[in-house]
Amino acid sequence: MLINANIKAGENTFSKISDILKKEGYENPVVLVDKNLFDNSEYVSKVIQTIVKESMLLFYDYPFEPSYQMLDKMMTDIRARKIDKLVDVWIGIGGGSTMDTAKGLAILSNNHGSSINYKGFPTGINKPLPVIAIPSTTGTGSEVVFNASFIDEETRVKMGINYINNYPVLAILDPLIPSTAPISVLASSGSDALVHALEGFMSTESNEQVRFYSKRAYSLIMSNMLPILKGKGDLTNWQNMQWATIYSMFALSNSTSGPSGALSYYLGAHFKVSHGVAGGYFIGNICKYNHENGYYELSELYEGLNKNKLNNDEKSSLVIQEIEYLLKLANIPKNLASFNVKESDLGGFNEFAAKAKVAMDFNPIKIDPSRVADLFITI
Repeated sequence: MLINANIKAGENTFSKISDILKKEGYENPVVLVDKNLFDNSEYVSKVIQTIVKESMLLFYDYPFEPSYQMLDKMMTDIRARKIDKLVDVWIGIGGGSTMDTAKGLAILSNNHGSSINYKGFPTGINKPLPVIAIPSTTGTGSEVVFNASFIDEETRVKMGINYINNYPVLAILDPLIPSTAPISVLASSGSDALVHALEGFMSTESNEQVRFYSKRAYSLIMSNMLPILKGKGDLTNWQNMQWATIYSMFALSNSTSGPSGALSYYLGAHFKVSHGVAGGYFIGNICKYNHENGYYELSELYEGLNKNKLNNDEKSSLVIQEIEYLLKLANIPKNLASFNVKESDLGGFNEFAAKAKVAMDFNPIKIDPSRVADLFITI
């Protein structure tokens, strides 16, 4: 399986990063931190100030998902300040966008030219600088994979820079960091983790190992995200959500993304909807579509009452209800009008689905790309 993760987890783990850097022999770290996180978390800002000089502290302050053009602008500034000549490890602290940007900068630190030259799955490039990833959200799983997502602002196509030798050398899971974020952040990021777990599970490329991680992730999400959304969560719930993110990404990265992931990219790129919210909107509809067309394997995720007395159809139906309840608590919209999606936009979803037919075909129940808007979108 594609699992490459050195993980340190636990309350206050982040506060020990100075010792970790010394132990690993890193002398010149550069920190890229989400600006909002730095400004609003005294814990995060205080620890950062103990490990880097002001000149080696950079902020991620981009209003939407990162782009190749944004990455190039950042790298131009970094080279002008000669930071690229000093840094020996990049530390990305924030959501998936911040961690992905740190990965991109780690590659560009040792490779010249525009970042778009490395789009897709580059090979034969110089080894990137090491990256330490510290998530402030519980959804993307960027802290344990080599993938880094970027959008081309000119074409609105999302390709990323996915270099096999760009796994973070360390992921730090400290529940004190995500627990201070607004509940809307959990709603989006937790929905993202749910999509990863379910798409990995349902994919036609899934297998026993993938489903092991999917089941574990789903169980942790349902037993920990719900109390947090209800205002009853504690640090144990947050730590468990961090592990749910890891397990769901282990599942997805060893399986395939499906229609939810693909369609959420289109919704995000064209209507500026956060990836987690977009995925959450589609995953509920697609799970329901699969069940209504005879796919009952989601029954394996059911852990409720009378488990041994219900048939697979009944257990699958109850799982669908669990998913819908979670998405409702997370305030995932049931229609797309709130994102300014109009009737005239629906053809674009169908056209995109036709181009992304490979992702549609990973779904266990056949999806006609020309009917995606009719099947899964409510205005």
